[in-house]
Amino acid sequence: MTWFSLPAMRADKPPAFADMAACTDWLNTQPLANAPLMQEVLATQLDSLNGWQISPRERYKILETLRKAVVAIETESIKRYEYRPLPLLPIEQKAFDASCRIWRGLAIGYLHCLRACLDGDSALAEHRAKIAHRTLVSLRLEQLSRYRGGSVVPGSWWRLLHAVLASAEQLGVTDTSISDRLFAETRESTPAAQYAMAILLHLSRPHELSRSQFSAAVRWLARWREQAKILSSAAAARDARNVLIDLSSDTAVHTGSTSPAMPRWLVVDNALGKLKNRIKSLREGQSPEELRLGAGLPADACIGLMQFLHGALQSPSAPLTNSRDEKRSIGVSSTVEGIHRLLGGKPVGVEVAATTKSNRTVHEQIAIFGHAGAAERIESAGASQTAAARLEQWRLVAESNGELTLLRAPGSDGERLGSRSLIAVSDPIAGLPSLAMVRSLAVLEDGSLCAIVRLLPSAPLPFVATGREKMTNRVVQYPAIFLPAAGQVDKPASLFVPAGAMAKLTRLDVSDLPDGLKVGSPLDRGANFERLRCE
Repeated sequence: MTWFSLPAMRADKPPAFADMAACTDWLNTQPLANAPLMQEVLATQLDSLNGWQISPRERYKILETLRKAVVAIETESIKRYEYRPLPLLPIEQKAFDASCRIWRGLAIGYLHCLRACLDGDSALAEHRAKIAHRTLVSLRLEQLSRYRGGSVVPGSWWRLLHAVLASAEQLGVTDTSISDRLFAETRESTPAAQYAMAILLHLSRPHELSRSQFSAAVRWLARWREQAKILSSAAAARDARNVLIDLSSDTAVHTGSTSPAMPRWLVVDNALGKLKNRIKSLREGQSPEELRLGAGLPADACIGLMQFLHGALQSPSAPLTNSRDEKRSIGVSSTVEGIHRLLGGKPVGVEVAATTKSNRTVHEQIAIFGHAGAAERIESAGASQTAAARLEQWRLVAESNGELTLLRAPGSDGERLGSRSLIAVSDPIAGLPSLAMVRSLAVLEDGSLCAIVRLLPSAPLPFVATGREKMTNRVVQYPAIFLPAAGQVDKPASLFVPAGAMAKLTRLDVSDLPDGLKVGSPLDRGANFERLRCE
């Protein structure tokens, strides 16, 4: 029995090669250093290869040869779209789509070989475990590309992943160790561990993690994936912390009320123990480097991420929704400048430092007109500063415990967003606009942009912040949003200014903050803001 379907064979698009020797010769003629060009070339050849009748043994040898080139090309290509604001620009989207197409094409090629193994092809008998492993790795690399490109993993992908595990179980190779030196993750891994890691990555809530956090999570889970066991018996998993999976479904984990048709239990006890032990060691003073956690995050950030993962691995989050059952339409402003205008803030500008020429101009204007033109003293920040705040239209589809799930239709006008952006939500029912932080952000299968946002306590107030530029000595103004203290130690009074403002200034002041507060030290930063403590 096979658990997946494959594209039909055709005769209208022959590949450029039909055996390993010809594939090697073809690769030697290609501009492999040109990643954008080679993405399209490799994707096209994989499509043709997957629809062409070739012996399973020769197909396997071709794929092993192509795989090295694909890995090299994709290592460069991912840099053109990973962790960019969403939705992606057309050139970024093109690179992202090509990455997904290449990894899926490589996986389908190995699926042809896997089917031959399931059908009893003796020429591939000794490679059964490696073929299952290669298929799962190809799928998992597509998964990584999707997460780094800000996209959800489609249901068809999950169904295919489950099908490969079922096939590996049928072949009896789930626990066979396979060497794979193309990646620095680990020297060896099993098909079961590759499958488990795909589920663990989903459970880690990647759309809520920053680039450095996700990179660290991938590194840690790659080391500990062998600790996660996949069981087929509820009795065996009863006393362990586990996640229920249905191999017949198109979702990562089973969350429905009905019984799964093909249940498996992913036991996460050992992985949780690794996280708990590392947290303890870090708190006792050991460094991340000593614990082989990498140098990308300091100790405090490692502890925070591990605590997050410890909870996430045990509590699968609800899938991001693309439901068309909207509760209501609401307005969103997604820049600090736009929020400032929405709250009724005054226009801001740039005051130019006095020069000999500007002083002479001022005297000439006084002599002629009786006053000096304001245009010589203030560089306007643009007509948009005085225009009414323009709101993006989003649909509110869920709300719970201070969190809102919002959808923006494909192709809608609006700013590009990054995770941990500051936005303002203007809800006609709720009254005054509220500040919110984007907690999770992803593009759904239909192209909708889905944001889960956490409302911030207290009513925001607009102010104008003044600072002096380091390089020009000009006095400049920035829109600023003041958020009063929320009555908790970890939620002090604070001020939001546009991202990058502080790097340009020697200081930043707001003269009329409530209760005589002054702008203090940096408190936080996100995709579109810097946040300063007020004390």
